[in-house]
Parts: sequence; C-alpha cells; structure tokens
Amino acid sequence: MLHLADLPVLVLIALVAVFTLWALIDCVRTPRERVRFLPKLLWLLILLHGSVCAALLWTYFGKKPTADTPKGPIRRIEPSLRSSGSPLEVWGRWVRKA
Repeated sequence: MLHLADLPVLVLIALVAVFTLWALIDCVRTPRERVRFLPKLLWLLILLHGSVCAALLWTYFGKKPTADTPKGPIRRIEPSLRSSGSPLEVWGRWVRKA
C-alpha cells in the first residue's frame, strides 16, 4: 500500500525516468555529425544501461552545439551590386532599380 510519504520518491523516480527517456530519444534523433567523443551506438548503449548520470553526460558532452547562426535579419545583396565598379557606379545602379 502506498503512503503519502512515498509520493516525493515516486515523483523523483518519474522525473528521472522521463529525463533518461528524453536523452535516449534525443540521442537517436541526433545526426551522426553532431555526436562527439564517442560513436553514436556507444552513446545509445550507455544511455540504455546507465541512469540519470548517463543522461546528464549525454546532455552536456554527447552532442555538438548547433551551428552559430547570425543574429538579426539576413541582408541579401543583389547580383548586380556584386559586380566590379566604383562605389558611385554601384550606387547609381542601385538607385535606378529602386
């Protein structure tokens, strides 16, 4: 029979199980190119046999961070503006198009 005093322990066990399952799914879905330090199959075996420690290791060391993306809006340069010429010629072509 479960007592009210057992509730915090059950909640902690559930959180550990969810975190470990999340790490396992994250490892499966991560491309091989982003996995670091160990082969992906070995990470999966560690996560299957490990506990919350294995999930923490995967979270902090298992995969490379996402590529740096530029912050802010992307500025596209029109092909005609890339051509050689003086800055005044380029400015004139840009003003005529606008």
